[in-house]
Amino acid sequence: MGVTAVSIVILCITSSIAVTLLVLLAVVLVDFFLVATVFYWGLNFNAVVVVNTVIAIGLSVDYSAHIAHTYLVVVPPAKYTKPSERRLYKARTAISQMGSSVFHGGFSTFLAISVLAPSKSYVFEVFFKCWVCIILFGMANGFLLLPIILSYIGPHENLIDDHSNDP
Repeated sequence: MGVTAVSIVILCITSSIAVTLLVLLAVVLVDFFLVATVFYWGLNFNAVVVVNTVIAIGLSVDYSAHIAHTYLVVVPPAKYTKPSERRLYKARTAISQMGSSVFHGGFSTFLAISVLAPSKSYVFEVFFKCWVCIILFGMANGFLLLPIILSYIGPHENLIDDHSNDP
């Protein structure tokens, strides 16, 4: 249900089915990696872990959607005529324009939860571990996986019509 809501919102923001599917891939992978890490750490799959897994769906969108939206609105210079050149330019520019903001968001979230690290409470310990994973995997998918995929198979046409005569 959460992925359906996320897909509708991302589709409304990006207006691109291909980019929406790629962002959804990044979001679903964060949840997959989180569940795998929970298993690796030997944590019980209980209500605390489930709540964090649901939160991961919403939080991991933040790391990928901003990069994807910036990729779509970047207009490559006319010298890039091949689709592969246009995709690579758009991916690089999306990271350079939006990357620092996404990084600062992830880092500030990490600083906010870092006070939970020394806690001996089971709930806070699980919360801290899950959020570290969400931030780490979300940023990895947003900064590494998504731009690489977009540079190979992302849409290369302009979202903004640069041939219009409107002022």
